[in-house]
Amino acid sequence: MSNVFFISDLHLGHKAILQFAPSRGGTSVEEHDEWLMEQWNHVVQKRDVVWVLGDVAFTKEALPILRYMKGQKHLILGNHDRYPLDEYLKYFAVIRPGLWRYKRMWLSHCPIHPAELRGLPNVHGHVHNATLYDPRYFNACVENVQGVPILLQDLHRILGVEVLK
Repeated sequence: MSNVFFISDLHLGHKAILQFAPSRGGTSVEEHDEWLMEQWNHVVQKRDVVWVLGDVAFTKEALPILRYMKGQKHLILGNHDRYPLDEYLKYFAVIRPGLWRYKRMWLSHCPIHPAELRGLPNVHGHVHNATLYDPRYFNACVENVQGVPILLQDLHRILGVEVLK
């Protein structure tokens, strides 16, 4: 059986990410990207699905790193995902706009307004370590999950989502 994971704001190839987020691994952009790949591949297997909630890479040249990251990748577009879609389709099986309903949760890059939740929690990125202290939201940014994609079952438990059988 395959698993489903979530993570946001990889920022592959972002030369200044370690200045903004020193809790990430590595001392250079190359070490950072290698650290992310190791964290990811430690938990994700070939048949697993990983939802990346935006801001994949800061350079088009960094996108091929995704080839070495296990699993089938799905993308929710973020504000820094600015390359033509065909560039992302080389690495992602599914690409969705900034908001998508999935397994009784809203997936988005940016946190959505509380009035738009409509009784469902929001798994998001964008805010890095500026987490919202509201039990209806989960920040899947690399900084909040220590670079390790989080499992769907763990998200459901954290967010109190009743799973339909």
